[in-house]
Amino acid sequence: MIVLGITDSFTSGAAIVDNGRIVAAVNEERLDRNKMSWGFPSLSIAEVMRIANLEPSDIDAVAVATTNLFWRPEALPYVDYFRDKKPGFHNSFLSLGANLSTVVGDFRPARGIYYGLKSMLTRKRRHHIPAILKEKFGITAPVKFLDHHLCHAASAYFSSGYREATVVTQDGAGDGKCSRVYRVVDGKFRQLHQLDSYDSVGNYYAYVTHLCGYKAHKHEGKITGLAAYGKPLYLDMLRRYVNYHDGEIENTGRSFDHSAIEKLEHELPDGFSHEDLSASVQILLEETVRNYCDHWVRETGIPNLALAGGVFANVKLNQRVHELESVNNLFIHPGMGDDGLAVGAALFAHNQRAGYKPVPVIDNVYLGSDFSDTDALKAIDKHGLKIIDSGGSLERKVAELLAEGKVIARCSGRMEYGPRALGNRTIMYQPTDPSVNDWLNKRLIRTEFMPFAPVTLHEERHNCFRNIQGAEDAARFMTITFDCTDRMIETCPAVCHIDGTARPQLIREQDNPSYYRIVKEYQGITGLSSIINTSFNMHEEPIVNSAEEGVQAYLSSKLDALILGDHLVATE
Repeated sequence: MIVLGITDSFTSGAAIVDNGRIVAAVNEERLDRNKMSWGFPSLSIAEVMRIANLEPSDIDAVAVATTNLFWRPEALPYVDYFRDKKPGFHNSFLSLGANLSTVVGDFRPARGIYYGLKSMLTRKRRHHIPAILKEKFGITAPVKFLDHHLCHAASAYFSSGYREATVVTQDGAGDGKCSRVYRVVDGKFRQLHQLDSYDSVGNYYAYVTHLCGYKAHKHEGKITGLAAYGKPLYLDMLRRYVNYHDGEIENTGRSFDHSAIEKLEHELPDGFSHEDLSASVQILLEETVRNYCDHWVRETGIPNLALAGGVFANVKLNQRVHELESVNNLFIHPGMGDDGLAVGAALFAHNQRAGYKPVPVIDNVYLGSDFSDTDALKAIDKHGLKIIDSGGSLERKVAELLAEGKVIARCSGRMEYGPRALGNRTIMYQPTDPSVNDWLNKRLIRTEFMPFAPVTLHEERHNCFRNIQGAEDAARFMTITFDCTDRMIETCPAVCHIDGTARPQLIREQDNPSYYRIVKEYQGITGLSSIINTSFNMHEEPIVNSAEEGVQAYLSSKLDALILGDHLVATE
């Protein structure tokens, strides 16, 4: 049973699930080189078919994430959500909804009419997608459209390895909702609760992102980083906009989109502190979603919690959820945002058609494109790079260079799926220099406030982080922070945040043997079991994909060396 999953919303992409296993997953941004590109993912569909070595007739079913979405025949570059005009009906509907919210507030029948009208006007997409799949790709398999949040939930449940789970989704909006809660046992989903997108606390986080001068729905991670430098001076004000009570999250500000931003701007003082506003909205998010998750875990009686949706890209929030007494085990899907919807759609459709069978936790996220040694050598020759080492001694040489203070990129093996670079498209550096957050980000033309994250040997996790039990698998994909041990803070200050936390990638040898050996060799030289891992990309560009892109990014960022495939190279 082979299923093609598709998402054509933000960070669109495609995935192939074969016999319950994810064999390929790629997002359009990595191929068209437009960060968070959205619309129909033609390049991704072709690429996952190529990776899985499939013919159109091999596809048994197609699952499309999200039911009520305006048709976009091709992928488009990301727009600044509240500054740039969205095309066509998308902009009109957001404007209508924002204006409606100021007039009728929480009048549910009016909201129902709004969502119903949008559903009617987005039906054309259901005809366009099967037609383009047949005309462009020769795929004639039946096409099923699935709810946005059900796809989020499926991505979390089927990759968690849990047989029984409480599954919670949270994001800004999708198919008129911002959250759904499921009790899932043996692949059977029973919905317990849902929240309208009007009541999204994630949207308020986006409003703050915008008010602080960043791009909403894209730069929320900067707010998470800024929060550690501020005080929650505006928390009481924000609590008047969002309220939690008895398993419900309510938009008590009675507004959304531009109308909500205008209200917040009116209340904030001139020259307000971005750090203090960030700290305030971070606490609002943590206390609201933490209480929400706690309530529904207790309601289901299942202490295995699986999470997905863009809100759970917030690694500090995930730590607070993990710390709940009601939660024994926590898993966050590696592609927690809309970049994971294609995988979720394919997994759910496969379960429906082929039946449930227990599956282990997802073993890795190296599900994207690879390149040949010929491609690597061609790029090396084209740009006049020198091969320093190849083959079996490469990892030792890289560890020695890292110990000497060199900055090294790695572009090798299959590209990672999801927003995190986890070794195959990564920049590495020693964790001992706390000034690296300034000078390396400047070299990469980035404006980041969180420190670089560590990759840490899995077997050393308890020596480096506190209270990690039950979230080890989440930590393999860099989706959660933990409090650092005193030893970690003292020896690896470059990867510890101002509040004493870090966002690790725990690496096991079976996950990525060569990458693991680099860290292991570095430990042998320095005694430290962590190195810095940051994504291999320039400012506002997607993570690199091909050998040529890897070399170009290496040269642009003026790093010291590059692992390209099986070769360690540098400029002459």
